Order: sequence, then structure tokens, then C-alpha cells
Amino acid sequence: MDPLPFLLTLAIIVGGIYMMVMQRNRERARNAPLRGEIEARVCFETTLDRVSKLGTGGFDGTRGFWIPVRGPKRLMVGADAFMISAPQALREFVFTGRESSIAFARVPFGLVVRECIVITGQANGRQVQLAIRQDNLRDVWQALAGTGAALAGNEVLAGHLTRLRRRRALLQPAGRRPRGNRHRRDDRAPRPWSQQPRSG
Repeated sequence: MDPLPFLLTLAIIVGGIYMMVMQRNRERARNAPLRGEIEARVCFETTLDRVSKLGTGGFDGTRGFWIPVRGPKRLMVGADAFMISAPQALREFVFTGRESSIAFARVPFGLVVRECIVITGQANGRQVQLAIRQDNLRDVWQALAGTGAALAGNEVLAGHLTRLRRRRALLQPAGRRPRGNRHRRDDRAPRPWSQQPRSG
């Protein structure tokens, strides 16, 4: 049996892994100054349930498809920038707030379409779109907006939260009222997030 095809395949795989690791190391080195600023002035920090990156074609993924980022993910928000990191996947996305935008959208995660926040901006020297998912999207949205990110889709999200409130009210057992805000009508829509007071 000729070992040459096996050795060539192994060399291609090892070379691909080496190139990917070197690229990630260069990205981390390029992000170091902004990452240091974020870590020095952390305003908000949380784990993320799901993160997907919109594919752009080539080695990095399939164009137009949302590609999940593997392993534990974390969001760290500073005064005017924020970072999403996934150490196991060797991925790190650092955004400047004023050069980014956020929007509420429904994005497929696997076979399920879920509500999430889509971030669009420059990261690692290229235009990137990330969809992030966490239980408390409201707090995540307000933290990102506090960095100066342009807001989009806030009216849609406000309406969505109102529908969720109505749905929960319908699921409440008869004779029970939800705890907190007892005198607030369930059908009153919340203020748009752009008018919500920002913390910090």
C-alpha cells in the first residue's frame, strides 16, 4: 500500500490547522489594545447561550448560512466597545460601539428559529455579522446600546416583548396574577428601547 496519499492528506490537515491557529493569534494580537480597554472598564459581562456567524464563503464558511460558534461563549462590554469570545473555538470578535449596529431578528440555530440580537460591524479587519442568544436579551441590548452602537429594530422588539407578556398572561392559572407590576395592564406596550434609561 502506497503511504504517499495518506501522508499528503495528513500534511494538508496539519497545515490547515497551523494556518488557522496562526490567523487566530494574529487576530488576538491586533485586538490586544481594544481588548485591554474593554477589560479595564467592564460595564456588563455575561455568558451567551448561542452565537452564530453569518458565512461569507471561502474557507471561513458557506455564504449566506449562519455558522454556529462552538464551545462556551462570553460577552464583555466596556465603555465604548464590546467583545465576544469563544476560547475553545479560538475565536474572538472585538467591536467598537460607534462602528457597529444591533438589531433584533429571528435567526435559525440548527433546526429551530430563535429570537436573538444581530450585531453588524468591523471585527478582525473585516465586516462581520453575529447573532447572539441569551435568556435576558433586554439587558444585553441595553448594554450594547450603551457603547454607542446604532440601534435598529427596537420597535419590533418592543412589540415582540408585548406579545410574550400576553402569552404568559394566557398561560397563568385562573385566579392568579403575575407577581410584580400588579397595577399595570398586560396589553400596554413597553416604551421603545431607544427611550429606555441606560444604566451607567
